[in-house]
Amino acid sequence: MNWNFFKTNWFTIALVTLLLLAAIGQGSGKFSLGNFSTFDTKQPGELIPIKKSATALGIGADPKHSPAAPAEVDQATATAFLKRFAPVAVSERKKFGVPASVMLSIAFLNSHIGLNDAALEANNFFALPCTQEWEGESISLEERCVRKYETPWASWRDFSIHFSSQDWYGGLRKSAGKDWQKWASGLQDKDISPISNLPKKMAEVITYYRLYELDQP
Repeated sequence: MNWNFFKTNWFTIALVTLLLLAAIGQGSGKFSLGNFSTFDTKQPGELIPIKKSATALGIGADPKHSPAAPAEVDQATATAFLKRFAPVAVSERKKFGVPASVMLSIAFLNSHIGLNDAALEANNFFALPCTQEWEGESISLEERCVRKYETPWASWRDFSIHFSSQDWYGGLRKSAGKDWQKWASGLQDKDISPISNLPKKMAEVITYYRLYELDQP
């Protein structure tokens, strides 16, 4: 190659070479100029946007108790719900000892991401029904009496108290500790949710959104 030609046209040669490498990379699927989709750019604790329909996550799978549950929920709605209540779940974890991922996934499922009637009309994000000892307000939904709260936070605190007052709570807390998987498994048939197969649905939500990151000190 003529050296003078190279010195005169080095920029053009370099640019053509770079474009050829980029084209080859795009064809192989391993590299593309300016494309960082193959790297994990999410920061620790960032919530992963939902990519599945609500039905795939089991939301709305129990129409008997939640006839108004949506067939699908968009990404923004799910992510906004989780970001809204993540700090509350962490605060309740510090006070009651239940992993934040466990509490948040139950709220996610029981309230159908905050879109069922109990959440919208009664600030009830855990589907807590009325009981004989309940002295607060209530509303009737599909012939079911559910507790009504002034604020969403009141719903969270009441559920924490209700949850931690169950006969099985002490034993489960001792055996499960900070392990959300043991908590989820231990909640099978504990009558705290109208969602069928609750442990499996909790695991799907917790792992898909990396909610276990909220359980760190």
